[in-house]
Amino acid sequence: MNFNTSCMLNRRDTRLLTRRTWIGKVLKALVGISLFHFSLSVDPTCEASTYKPHTIKKHTIGETFANEVMKFMAGFLFFRHAGDAEISLVPLTPKGRYQATLSGKTCGIIGFFTRHREDTHISELRENKDRSRFICTRLIRDTKIGSSHTTKIFEMDYVGRRLTITRLKGSHKSVHVKPIPEGALYDDPVTAFYNFRFGSYGPVRFGKTFTIHTIPGKKLNHITLKLGSKQETEKKLKNLPFKGKVKYLVYLRLDPDVTKSKKGEIEGWLTPNLIPFYGVAKDVIFFGDVEGKLIARKRFFTPPPPL
Repeated sequence: MNFNTSCMLNRRDTRLLTRRTWIGKVLKALVGISLFHFSLSVDPTCEASTYKPHTIKKHTIGETFANEVMKFMAGFLFFRHAGDAEISLVPLTPKGRYQATLSGKTCGIIGFFTRHREDTHISELRENKDRSRFICTRLIRDTKIGSSHTTKIFEMDYVGRRLTITRLKGSHKSVHVKPIPEGALYDDPVTAFYNFRFGSYGPVRFGKTFTIHTIPGKKLNHITLKLGSKQETEKKLKNLPFKGKVKYLVYLRLDPDVTKSKKGEIEGWLTPNLIPFYGVAKDVIFFGDVEGKLIARKRFFTPPPPL
């Protein structure tokens, strides 16, 4: 092989790896769209309440969402179906324990270029004493890209106030321990997704702002969600093809590393029952806006776990 041929092959390999890196960022954005993060503190200067989820609670938070499955489809530019994501909640034993799973994978030609990347987030949950909110005790983030496999485990010890982070990749293992501030709860995005829908953080109002404290990221240790005002929401609803299915306009701000975007901004729409129906991750690096939408929601019945 002569020098010119070798250079040509090296440039070709570099282009392929660069494309895989760029497109791999899209999958994180697709999963990020389906992660609606909500908060523990709210802005008191908001408009009158229009919806109070589960005002009369006949069931616990676990009983309300157990065995629910939602599926999402996402794409960008001409690739209308670049990836799929699914979120589900199943009961465990003993009673009051649950597992929430958010999984996403690329497909089609995008799957080919990303070596069929798969991301899975598993949240191990327990209900609080009055069973009105979930508390995440363990979070597992698993990524597979071709033959590469990386796992990151976050374990929250609220008695000892310690966060233990374990990273596994091949034969390499690293462990770091960080303090959890007194009184703080780290609601990961999936945990917050269910807490918000159940009303654990309070009533939902047009114009209201929520801020949730989560596992600290590279740039942010909280995520902000702001609901559009009633006037702004009604104005934007007029031009939507799915205006009869949604009610709330939301603006999310999260760590840019999650969506691989410039500012970590997501704009989305929720149904009257606070189900994420459509979202757009803004300014994803190299791709622009990446869209995601709900395509299916089911509830499967299984016998309740033993006492």
